Amino acid sequence: MQGRILSVANLFLLSVLLASSHRCSSQSLLSPAHDEDTISLAVAGWHDLKDHGVSPQGVMIYDWSVGLHNEESDTGFGRYSFDLSVAVDGKKLWHLEGSDAMIRLRHHLNNFGGDEVGETQLFSNIDANPRTTLYEAWFEQRLAGDKLRLKAGKIDANTEFATVQTASDFLNSSMGYSPTIVAFPTYPEPKLGFNAFLHPTRNNSFGFGVFQTATAGTLTVVEPARTWNLGDSEKPGRASVGFWRLGGNLTRFDGTNASGTLGFYSVIEQSLWRPSRGDHNLSGFLQVGLADGHVSPFAKHVGGGAVLQGTFRKRPQDSIGVAATWVRLSSDPGATFELPGELVYETYYKASFNKHVAFVQDFQYVRHADGLREDSDCPIFTPRLVFTF
Repeated sequence: MQGRILSVANLFLLSVLLASSHRCSSQSLLSPAHDEDTISLAVAGWHDLKDHGVSPQGVMIYDWSVGLHNEESDTGFGRYSFDLSVAVDGKKLWHLEGSDAMIRLRHHLNNFGGDEVGETQLFSNIDANPRTTLYEAWFEQRLAGDKLRLKAGKIDANTEFATVQTASDFLNSSMGYSPTIVAFPTYPEPKLGFNAFLHPTRNNSFGFGVFQTATAGTLTVVEPARTWNLGDSEKPGRASVGFWRLGGNLTRFDGTNASGTLGFYSVIEQSLWRPSRGDHNLSGFLQVGLADGHVSPFAKHVGGGAVLQGTFRKRPQDSIGVAATWVRLSSDPGATFELPGELVYETYYKASFNKHVAFVQDFQYVRHADGLREDSDCPIFTPRLVFTF
């Protein structure tokens, strides 16, 4: 299956290049070179691609985490992730109104060191086994005046479902989506899927998704959502409620079989303060999740926090956030948890030097790491560098 996906991706990239080169042929072949150097040609070609609906982008993230709970962990743990994506505007490239496409490649590597905290809620959302993979490859079509959106291919499910936009700069993985969703096909291993999104009115939507999963059967998700604006300054808000079901043969912690499992999640986000002048914006978020503790290691989840965008007058792109996330761990003896839950406090400051470089200083405090009595509470520092080009 992976080989077929790679073949489709190669054909997609080839078609993009051929279409772009055909459109640019009259400019590149008939115009004199005027002795332009290689760098100027490369820059011109890059902008020409964007003019014709092809937008490449790269993101490099480097994390270094240091746990302060004992002297043995002061060596730290480093890893990086590289993301290369090519987005396509189908109207510009193929003359297909309302269409978009995406190809993403992702490379992750653990440099050295090891995670000695043992937390269940990962304190870095790029933690994964080393791999290089075709991360996403999908096509999307909007119909009926953008009221219906269809999407198919290899899709990161968290880009469409259980998303917490306010919490995008937090590092803990549970800030991005509720960990109660079993086998959720998101980072580091998205899967093939089909999504449909209906927008009957401006403020209401209904999402439906069917995904393959890495370890079980098919995951089905439905998510109705509503948006609004409050007050004279039009402070935006959004609420969604998601229901999911994982099919196939599953094994409970006690060793018995289950024909499937299901659960629930909800996300609420609201702009709390937004002055009429300036770039400041204070927003809050709350998320909850429920699952079957006989199958899922996480039976309940509650998380929430606040983010201030534009911390100083001359630094409108900087942000600061505080949040907490708690999970009720499975009480099934087969799950091997000794304590009922794990609680993580997190705060960060993101300094954006320009549109290409940002530095995030993140601090987390983990209580009852991994639900084990022998694991002490642990403070963790994680500096993160982000390069975008």
